[in-house]
Amino acid sequence: MRTLVAHPSPTVATGLAVALAQDFGLATTSAVTLASLRRLVLELRPELAVVDLELAPGGEVELCMSLVRQGVRPVLVTRAGAAGHLELLERGAAGIVVSSDGLTGVRDAVRTVLEGHVHLPAHLLGSVLHDLILERREQAAPTTNRLVALSPREREVLGLLGHGADTREIASRLVISPHTAKTHINRVLAKLGLASRSEAAGFAVAHGVEPTLLEATHD
Repeated sequence: MRTLVAHPSPTVATGLAVALAQDFGLATTSAVTLASLRRLVLELRPELAVVDLELAPGGEVELCMSLVRQGVRPVLVTRAGAAGHLELLERGAAGIVVSSDGLTGVRDAVRTVLEGHVHLPAHLLGSVLHDLILERREQAAPTTNRLVALSPREREVLGLLGHGADTREIASRLVISPHTAKTHINRVLAKLGLASRSEAAGFAVAHGVEPTLLEATHD
């Protein structure tokens, strides 16, 4: 497997390349600058790259994405306490290594990636999980806020739409006129920023909105 090792220190870059060649039988080449890394990726088309992110301060995510786009599985070496590990994984990093873990950490990461898995050191799991929870909460907040904006009656209408009810069925189940039912539907669409009843139905299903009067359909 063609493998590229990039590190700002020529000694470290060469040492890593030799070690990986000996340990895993990889055809390794080393780079010591961001420019040489990019040039060698284009020339050699490596399948795997072990890259110290010190080569791209402030451009870590962009570098990761660039490597992935070119068909490279990046194993990225970061510093202890560095942030952004979750984003790097989301952008396609095949592995994360903390520089303080040394050659052993790099070996573990490469071995895991060669086995077809994503590598993350155990001591980073807590921080990555924390970041993931915060990200999910932020993503859910807009939806939660929009649902809160609905009145109880509008939420009931949304739930009925999720079960395929049309205007007349909604009017019948809520004991209101079809005109009033249509007004509620339009308000639901406006508050949720949806364009159609089918979108509203999909939204209801996706977010688990159920009509409390559903049992009435079985009477």
